Amino acid sequence: MVSEQLVARRYQLLRELGRGGMGVVWEGRDTLLNRQIAIKEVLLPDGVPPADRERQLLRTAREARTAARLNHPSVVAIYDVVEEDGRPWIIMEMLRARSIEEIVATTGALPIPQAAEVGRQVLSALRAAHELGILHRDVKPSNILLDDDGRAVLTDFGIATAEGDSSLTSTGMVTGSPSFLAPERVRAAEAGPASDLWSLGATLFAALTGRSPFERGEPMATLTALLNEEPDYRRIPPAMHPVLRGLLRKEPHERLGPEEAERLLAGLAAGRTVESEEKVGSRKLLVAAVAAVVLVIGGGVSAYSILSADPGPTPRLAQRAASSPIPSVSTPTPSPTLSPTPTPTPTRTRPPMRVWTSPDGWSISRPAGWRGARGDGSTTWTRPDQRGHLAVEPVYSETDPHQLLRDAEEMFKETGQEFTTVGRKVVRHRGAAAVEWEFTWRAAGGPGESAWARAGQRYREIRRAVTVGETAYVLSWTFTEAGWQRHRELMRKVINSFTVGA
Repeated sequence: MVSEQLVARRYQLLRELGRGGMGVVWEGRDTLLNRQIAIKEVLLPDGVPPADRERQLLRTAREARTAARLNHPSVVAIYDVVEEDGRPWIIMEMLRARSIEEIVATTGALPIPQAAEVGRQVLSALRAAHELGILHRDVKPSNILLDDDGRAVLTDFGIATAEGDSSLTSTGMVTGSPSFLAPERVRAAEAGPASDLWSLGATLFAALTGRSPFERGEPMATLTALLNEEPDYRRIPPAMHPVLRGLLRKEPHERLGPEEAERLLAGLAAGRTVESEEKVGSRKLLVAAVAAVVLVIGGGVSAYSILSADPGPTPRLAQRAASSPIPSVSTPTPSPTLSPTPTPTPTRTRPPMRVWTSPDGWSISRPAGWRGARGDGSTTWTRPDQRGHLAVEPVYSETDPHQLLRDAEEMFKETGQEFTTVGRKVVRHRGAAAVEWEFTWRAAGGPGESAWARAGQRYREIRRAVTVGETAYVLSWTFTEAGWQRHRELMRKVINSFTVGA
């Protein structure tokens, strides 16, 4: 819908961008400054009594002016608040970015480092607002935008309020999304900065799983779950448990404080966990020892070459683990001597596998030289010529290995992927029962297919699902059909090397 309407004789409405319960957002233009803007037309649901309607509209305008005092890179800038046709219009910064809700719905759950970085930025914005006495009260995935540079921006301070203002509940209204409300707000108890932190915790939970921990399909069931039930943390990567368990405590005074939450999120964004920070000293000693051994045996190969192909944690959006080919190094040929038998040149044999340990506590001996990456909940390695691929995917929502592989097979069928099952069997993996599915498939090069797969190439794959504690892991090894038998022994060594630390 396109409009040529001018608001306050200055702000031109160009087209509607979205519509929600509290109003309509337009793309607009500031005709005075000749710049693009976003314009929020504030509306209230039908049926609100006239007196309450007037009070709420005036209050919204007042609160928007309060929010305009915020100057923070992770808060959408509010330029002006004007009145037209008896209601407020909020003039804001125009952002070309997708919401976390949209990203998760279209591309899947955020990787831990990316989710933590988004949380860190939003928490910084909330702390700035709280210092001015402003509460947001509607932190949720649809109100957080993420641009291509990794900047997370908290939007929609339209129902924000000055701390201590009780006029919101004086009319019996509770604004905000039920799935992300703090318990004290549902109980009509006093809300403060800790309420926004609860909503941030529920938002991060949704970014990692696709939905709020309390979503039950209809408002009353959702609110009942929010008040009486605990989140199902089996669906959450263990590294995120400390910060989420701290933010999602029912009682505000027991909730994680902003300083500790920021410390934990910053560590996760940088790829550190509580456990990994405790082990950093011993890890440095190990790297030093490995470097010393390599210098002695390998004729000067650096320790960096050993680690360069490992998938590393991603501190921001669109960053990936660096990988570097391992240089070929040999000892120089000795000078000629009078001996009739030439002295053979010593050569260095590169080990076929190298151990990689995940920040989440599992490890695997992956093939040397394969390029690693982390993202979308899995860790992968791809052979440089793209003939082979290895992946480890923790699964927190379903721990039955049989069901996991049945679900995978159903997904192949639903997408129309051409595949043929070779066999399925129960195996033992380090004392635990596991299920293994072997099958062949042909890459079609269609949307949603793995980027490393070459269109028209036929692959053979083994997927092994194994449950350890409350987490299941799906290990997959894929190779071209032509090279499968030649690399079968390496596959067995790699798959069988997978272990979960104590």
